[in-house]
Amino acid sequence: MRCHALPDIPGRPKPTATEDFVRGIWKENPTFVQMLGMCPTMAITNTVKNAVAMGVLTLIVQLGSNVFVSIFRKRIPNEVRISTYILIIATFVQIVDIGAEAMMPDMHKALGAFIPLIVANCLLLGRQEAFAAVNTVGRSALDGIGMGLGFTLGGSTMITPASCVSSIARNPVSGSGSRRAA
Repeated sequence: MRCHALPDIPGRPKPTATEDFVRGIWKENPTFVQMLGMCPTMAITNTVKNAVAMGVLTLIVQLGSNVFVSIFRKRIPNEVRISTYILIIATFVQIVDIGAEAMMPDMHKALGAFIPLIVANCLLLGRQEAFAAVNTVGRSALDGIGMGLGFTLGGSTMITPASCVSSIARNPVSGSGSRRAA
């Protein structure tokens, strides 16, 4: 049996394209609401820069894989759909890994092995099964962008307070007792 998004409920309006996009940023934020993708969020988000970079790379993979799954959704046999989704995700992970290494080698080095581990992020596979496999290419693209932005926002939000505290600890503000005698 194939898992699908919730069926249409009679009398309830179908979500708009804007709602598909905004859902991932706020209402179904992958990090804060769905609690998905927490391993890369916690492991690599030691700076805001790393969090944003990991989020953008995940967004690109989510967008590309959503579009591909949506394009081929009617051609993928039910028996091999999950393995097919994983292969599609892995292909996009390889593309962003090579691209990141070529365009931003220092960031690629900082993110290290966590870029290839994007393929194991349950957020991506979950969105393929729940959304991209049952919706149009355009709606799937909007969902991918929204979920990717939500993941980026989640990681960035989680590290910002820690980054601020760390910065203050490294560079304490001088108090009134630290004035030099004239």
